[in-house]
Amino acid sequence: MLLQPNRSLLLGILCATLAIVGCSARKPVVSADPSFHLVSLHGDSLLFTPAIPANQTSESPVRFTFASGAVHASIGANCSAERGPFRIEPAKSDPSSVEIVLPAPERWLSDLEGRTDPDSTEEVQALDAILADADRLQQDGCFAGATGSIRDFILQSVPMRPTESFYNAYGYRIGRRGLDLKPGIRLKIERAYFRAAKSGEEEYDPSRFLGLSTTFFDVEWTSENKTRFQQVGDIQYSPESLAHEVEQGNRDLAVGSLPQEPHYRLFFYSYLVPQKHKRSAVIMGAGSASQLDEFDRQLRALPDKSCKSAANAAACLEFDGFVTLSSQIRVEINGKIQFLDWGATVKDVLPKNRGMKTLKSLKIQRRYMDSYRDLRFDPKDSKMLSLGLVGGDRLAWSKRASFSTPPPTLQ
Repeated sequence: MLLQPNRSLLLGILCATLAIVGCSARKPVVSADPSFHLVSLHGDSLLFTPAIPANQTSESPVRFTFASGAVHASIGANCSAERGPFRIEPAKSDPSSVEIVLPAPERWLSDLEGRTDPDSTEEVQALDAILADADRLQQDGCFAGATGSIRDFILQSVPMRPTESFYNAYGYRIGRRGLDLKPGIRLKIERAYFRAAKSGEEEYDPSRFLGLSTTFFDVEWTSENKTRFQQVGDIQYSPESLAHEVEQGNRDLAVGSLPQEPHYRLFFYSYLVPQKHKRSAVIMGAGSASQLDEFDRQLRALPDKSCKSAANAAACLEFDGFVTLSSQIRVEINGKIQFLDWGATVKDVLPKNRGMKTLKSLKIQRRYMDSYRDLRFDPKDSKMLSLGLVGGDRLAWSKRASFSTPPPTLQ
């Protein structure tokens, strides 16, 4: 069957019909390229990426090609990979392209929803495996003429629920602690300070709290497509007098000295580690994403080991002590750049005053590979409000009916 849009009642805060058109910074632009589109299926929603046609059926495997006419595949027995419902192979109709097959949306959605540990499902494990295969095949020269990373293309093309769109941008899922660090992310390091503990006192007793230091780093790419960390401003101390009393904050400046590597990942620790190893987060770099996948597994298996001993990474930096490392995302809202805390959704940025009832239009654009694409949806689908925002997203709204192009109707 074909995917049908949700016909639920129009949300009160979106009571006017939302006309969705493309936008760029300070100037509306209607994109002629395939767009993102949100579709409803079995009471849930999936965000279809530009690689997936709007008439994709729920029961049919998703098929598309990568860099058609630009990839020169070395045809051979080792230039294909298949893991469960996922497959990579030279296209039969055009051997200069790579054909990629994903599971049918209905099958994939059933594997995503209601899972407390997504990594335990067979199809999610198959996806991780095919991503590693894509890295290996490209490194082996099977698709030497490819104009980009096949792994990234697959990652950005997999349909996900709106709340899990972080996966397409950063490879992050609930239950997976690794977050790929890419442009559009700002790291925020907050370190707490306490007076020295006396005998019998707890090390981090709130009664001895002195204050906080905060340091920011932007994730950037160099002209050689490597990652670097650019410090934003000086270390901020609260209270300011703390700057003359402590020196630990300087250790966080080591982020800016990390060597430039093609791939970096932030590993969160949401479980308890041994008392003598107070590790809250790790930043690791490597030459390939598949190497970082392996480091991820090693760090989980050896939580009491330092990152240097648990994984032979090209770069490794641990954060210990009473410190929190979080991320923010760079988005454009009504033409103005803002940094939002990780996990922000469309609902979090929309107007919350009474004027919201007069909202007439909403336009969203998101990066896909190397260009911006429109994000189209049925204004009656409340799942749109739960769309997780990612770095580079552009949102704008108007209280006037100034846009007249309606979103496409899925039938």
